[in-house]
Amino acid sequence: MTRNREAAAGGMERTAAALLAARRVLVTGFAVASVETATLACDLAEAIGAAVDPGDEDCALVTGPTIARIGAVTADREELRDRADLVLLWFCDPDTAFVTRWLAPPTASGRPRRVIAVGPHRIAAAQMHVRVDRAAAFDLARLLHAAVGGVTVPAAPESLAAAAAAGQQAIADAACVAVVTGHADPIGLEPWSVAGLVRTIAHRRPAFEVPLMNSGAGAAVCTWRYGAAGAIARADRQGAAFLPAESDALRLVLRGEIDGIVAVGPLPAAVEEAIAARRDSLTVIRADVESLPTLVAAVRSARVAEARP
Repeated sequence: MTRNREAAAGGMERTAAALLAARRVLVTGFAVASVETATLACDLAEAIGAAVDPGDEDCALVTGPTIARIGAVTADREELRDRADLVLLWFCDPDTAFVTRWLAPPTASGRPRRVIAVGPHRIAAAQMHVRVDRAAAFDLARLLHAAVGGVTVPAAPESLAAAAAAGQQAIADAACVAVVTGHADPIGLEPWSVAGLVRTIAHRRPAFEVPLMNSGAGAAVCTWRYGAAGAIARADRQGAAFLPAESDALRLVLRGEIDGIVAVGPLPAAVEEAIAARRDSLTVIRADVESLPTLVAAVRSARVAEARP
């Protein structure tokens, strides 16, 4: 465990005292942690009355998490590997490790897997490229949604109509469809449109979305405890306030609304840059899996000591 300025923490008691003395603390960085680690992170947040945001990118959207708004159909990467014979790389470029582990192995049924890149850039892992500008992602999703659902819509620009037709044909030929996403829409319209598309496909054949930024257990534990996946103003099981695009980690740091942050794992580059810009006005404690239980115990012990007459 380290604090900012690359200095040693100086003991759990001092670290606990620093957290309890802070005006407002954020606990974050556990989006892809285990259930046990995410649970301990929430225990810590509750003990110090901290804000909580595991780091799920959906919680930074103005419209909030897609799954909370309309019900996204998602699946683990193992489902993609074992079942999907069609993979749409939806405006994203997965790294080599993802391609090797999840796209390269054959499906469990033995059907060949077809990988199609949808977006502005050709991707080496894809056998086919449907070229569409990033700005047209929402429009293409809605056109494809209508085509799959058999809904007649006004004529679209030729390039988008051709892209939608290519996608519709590929989906019609598939037994199971996986849509791999890496959304970068700050409003949330694109995730909403893709979720609707996947749901419509799923009415006709097995289909699901596989987010590259999978939130793992962090969002699940927060939802069980606080009713939301993240961007929680204060960890409180009796009534936590869910404030998407307001209490997410990046905005809390940028607006200077916290003077302490506990990072339970790696943070996004944008959050690290915002922390660096705050310099000495922000106390940063980086807690690993091994030290987190001891820190939680130290904070609880300090709370008990404070309550004694």
